[in-house]
Amino acid sequence: MTNRARLVLGTAQLNGNYGIANAAGHPSVQQSCQLLQAAVSAGIGYLDTAPGYGNSESLIGDCLQQVEPQSRPEIVTKLPSVQRLGLQTEEARRKFVTSSVLSSLNKLKRSALDTLLLHDPLDMTYRNGEILHLLKELKQQQMIRSIGVSVYDPQEAETFLSLDGVTSIQLPLNVFDQRWIRNGMLERLAGQGTEVLVRSVYLQGLLLMAPEKLPAKLKQAERPLKSFIAYSKEIGIPVKELCFLYVRDLPGVSGIVIGCETVEQVQENVSMMALPPLTRKIRQELGDYFTDIPVQIMDPRRWNEQDADHS
Repeated sequence: MTNRARLVLGTAQLNGNYGIANAAGHPSVQQSCQLLQAAVSAGIGYLDTAPGYGNSESLIGDCLQQVEPQSRPEIVTKLPSVQRLGLQTEEARRKFVTSSVLSSLNKLKRSALDTLLLHDPLDMTYRNGEILHLLKELKQQQMIRSIGVSVYDPQEAETFLSLDGVTSIQLPLNVFDQRWIRNGMLERLAGQGTEVLVRSVYLQGLLLMAPEKLPAKLKQAERPLKSFIAYSKEIGIPVKELCFLYVRDLPGVSGIVIGCETVEQVQENVSMMALPPLTRKIRQELGDYFTDIPVQIMDPRRWNEQDADHS
């Protein structure tokens, strides 16, 4: 019996050239609205956004205003980093957190935020958990329905597991980044009843690139990428489908966040949701072949480090 995650439309692409394989560039407001409306019409009931994604919150609020309330998608948005601001008083931090939540509510044209994630995992423990305490107060005031955290590595997920009243986590997971599976973290999160939203299914587009087109800072990824492409050809399943299905059916994954640049891509993702699961043999082989990918490839935050190494 496989777990089938729900599809979540990522909206970082609505603001610009997100991902190294982005080909369509920055969509117009009209194109963004068409994409959002196509997603809703296709039955995608979840969107992922953030104040840091330019004007995507406002676009979502404006473009979906005409959608019937019962058909409006649930929205995951985020609280910008508080610890980076260096605000000196609790009053100043409270004011920032409250104003950020109110701003998201206003832009999204919602009475409550379905899910609010800390965009900065360091905010989990900042000032002895003060930020989460403030968010729980806003939840009691019914401004937020669910609180969670966006993380980058398993150590941050370990911190998440120690928190109370925080029920959602967003993390990067893909064929090349299987840390969460190998260390049992995905299983532990699921066992705690956590809503696990997975992003970076295509590793920000790297997994869909031709090896010869990789930038100099990612030459280290050329060999494993060639191996992945060769395996895809060997079993007769396109690379994109392999990436998608591998994550979709992982036990414990609640949703997969996939950004789209065009309406056609929205329709393609909906079609892939209907595909049958990968065989146990293929899943096992993908797990065996790509267990030793360097973190410098898995973590896009470290890609520029390699650029420095090659200079």
